[in-house]
Amino acid sequence: MKVRDRGPALGLGVLGGVLGGIGLLSWAGLQGLGIIVIGVGILLKPRPFGAAGVLVGWGGVTLLLLAGAQARCDPASCGAPDVTGWVAVAFGLVVIGAATLIIGLRR
Repeated sequence: MKVRDRGPALGLGVLGGVLGGIGLLSWAGLQGLGIIVIGVGILLKPRPFGAAGVLVGWGGVTLLLLAGAQARCDPASCGAPDVTGWVAVAFGLVVIGAATLIIGLRR
Protein backbone atom coordinates (compact mmCIF):
# COMPACT_ATOMS: atom_id res chain seq x y z
CA MET A 1 0.00 0.00 0.00
CA LYS A 2 1.32 3.42 -0.87
CA VAL A 3 1.99 5.82 1.98
CA ARG A 4 -0.54 8.30 0.62
CA ASP A 5 -3.32 5.67 0.75
CA ARG A 6 -2.93 5.13 4.51
CA GLY A 7 -4.40 8.46 5.62
CA PRO A 8 -7.70 8.20 3.72
CA ALA A 9 -8.13 4.56 4.78
CA LEU A 10 -7.60 5.45 8.43
CA GLY A 11 -9.82 8.54 8.15
CA LEU A 12 -12.65 6.60 6.54
CA GLY A 13 -12.26 3.88 9.16
CA VAL A 14 -12.52 6.41 11.99
CA LEU A 15 -15.54 8.05 10.33
CA GLY A 16 -17.21 4.66 9.93
CA GLY A 17 -16.41 3.74 13.51
CA VAL A 18 -17.80 6.98 14.90
CA LEU A 19 -20.99 6.74 12.86
CA GLY A 20 -21.37 3.05 13.68
CA GLY A 21 -20.77 3.67 17.37
CA ILE A 22 -23.32 6.47 17.54
CA GLY A 23 -25.85 4.50 15.51
CA LEU A 24 -25.59 1.30 17.53
CA LEU A 25 -25.60 3.08 20.86
CA SER A 26 -28.67 5.04 19.78
CA TRP A 27 -30.70 1.99 18.79
CA ALA A 28 -30.65 -0.54 21.60
CA GLY A 29 -30.54 -4.19 20.71
CA LEU A 30 -28.34 -3.86 17.63
CA GLN A 31 -25.00 -4.51 19.32
CA GLY A 32 -24.77 -7.95 17.70
CA LEU A 33 -24.94 -6.28 14.32
CA GLY A 34 -22.10 -4.03 15.45
CA ILE A 35 -19.86 -7.01 16.11
CA ILE A 36 -20.58 -8.26 12.58
CA VAL A 37 -19.75 -4.80 11.18
CA ILE A 38 -16.41 -4.77 13.02
CA GLY A 39 -15.64 -8.22 11.59
CA VAL A 40 -16.45 -7.07 8.06
CA GLY A 41 -14.37 -3.90 8.57
CA ILE A 42 -11.40 -6.00 9.57
CA LEU A 43 -11.73 -8.18 6.45
CA LEU A 44 -12.08 -5.32 3.95
CA LYS A 45 -9.11 -3.75 2.22
CA PRO A 46 -7.06 -1.67 2.76
CA ARG A 47 -5.99 -3.55 5.81
CA PRO A 48 -5.25 -2.80 8.64
CA PHE A 49 -5.92 0.95 8.54
CA GLY A 50 -9.66 0.77 8.02
CA ALA A 51 -9.98 -1.79 10.80
CA ALA A 52 -7.84 0.33 13.13
CA GLY A 53 -10.01 3.35 12.41
CA VAL A 54 -13.23 1.45 13.03
CA LEU A 55 -12.00 0.02 16.33
CA VAL A 56 -10.57 3.31 17.64
CA GLY A 57 -13.59 5.31 16.45
CA TRP A 58 -16.13 2.92 17.90
CA GLY A 59 -14.36 2.49 21.22
CA GLY A 60 -13.73 6.23 21.53
CA VAL A 61 -17.36 7.15 20.88
CA THR A 62 -18.51 4.58 23.41
CA LEU A 63 -16.11 5.92 26.05
CA LEU A 64 -17.21 9.51 25.38
CA LEU A 65 -20.90 8.66 25.62
CA LEU A 66 -20.48 6.66 28.82
CA ALA A 67 -18.32 9.38 30.40
CA GLY A 68 -20.85 12.05 29.42
CA ALA A 69 -23.74 10.09 30.89
CA GLN A 70 -21.82 9.49 34.10
CA ALA A 71 -20.84 13.17 34.37
CA ARG A 72 -24.48 14.30 34.05
CA CYS A 73 -25.66 11.93 36.77
CA ASP A 74 -26.09 13.72 40.09
CA PRO A 75 -25.10 11.27 42.85
CA ALA A 76 -27.87 12.54 45.14
CA SER A 77 -30.70 11.87 42.70
CA CYS A 78 -29.29 9.45 40.15
CA GLY A 79 -28.65 5.78 40.63
CA ALA A 80 -26.60 5.04 37.52
CA PRO A 81 -26.02 1.39 36.68
CA ASP A 82 -22.54 -0.09 36.83
CA VAL A 83 -20.96 0.39 33.39
CA THR A 84 -17.52 -0.93 34.26
CA GLY A 85 -17.85 -3.82 31.82
CA TRP A 86 -18.86 -1.53 28.97
CA VAL A 87 -15.98 0.84 29.72
CA ALA A 88 -13.54 -2.08 29.73
CA VAL A 89 -14.83 -3.32 26.36
CA ALA A 90 -14.67 0.18 24.83
CA PHE A 91 -11.15 0.72 26.16
CA GLY A 92 -10.19 -2.69 24.78
CA LEU A 93 -11.47 -1.67 21.33
CA VAL A 94 -9.33 1.47 21.43
CA VAL A 95 -6.23 -0.49 22.51
CA ILE A 96 -6.73 -3.18 19.85
CA GLY A 97 -7.31 -0.49 17.22
CA ALA A 98 -4.14 1.36 18.25
CA ALA A 99 -2.15 -1.89 18.15
CA THR A 100 -3.57 -2.65 14.70
CA LEU A 101 -2.53 0.80 13.51
CA ILE A 102 1.01 0.33 14.84
CA ILE A 103 1.26 -3.05 13.11
CA GLY A 104 0.09 -1.47 9.85
CA LEU A 105 2.58 1.37 10.09
CA ARG A 106 5.45 -1.04 10.68
CA ARG A 107 4.73 -2.99 7.48
